[in-house]
Amino acid sequence: MKSVFTLITLTLVWLVPLSAIPPQDERPPQDRRNETRMLHHLLQMEQQDLTALRKTIERIERMTPEEKALLRERISKLEKMKPERLEAMREHFESIDPETREAMHQRWLEMSPDERRNWRQKLHDLPQEERINLLKEQGFLPTPGKPPKGAKPPTIPEE
Repeated sequence: MKSVFTLITLTLVWLVPLSAIPPQDERPPQDRRNETRMLHHLLQMEQQDLTALRKTIERIERMTPEEKALLRERISKLEKMKPERLEAMREHFESIDPETREAMHQRWLEMSPDERRNWRQKLHDLPQEERINLLKEQGFLPTPGKPPKGAKPPTIPEE
């Protein structure tokens, strides 16, 4: 019994210093691999996509922490949305002619973060018919006489 105890003790004494030595990782750190992968992706992008990405990054840099939190919240709602609802929204968006979409996008970009927040709240508070009329008046929907080509997105019950 003494010899078994002595053997276990000697083994532990021998292993303890080995556990104190950190293992040498031959691979680059995870951040470096991601950085290289991202750089490779950026180098393959078209100039106009890089310009749009830079503008987006600059817009994010100008956001306050509260604005960033609100944006993260809205994005998480999209990520949690049912796939069929999300697909219907995409189809509806793609059914809008590119010129109108671009005008809508430019109109949105011209708004300050406070104006955008107020706009979303105002839309949320309006009944559906008034909301559609307001969107048309403000240039956020296609002109009358050009019905959308895709399916109408299913409605989500308001909270």
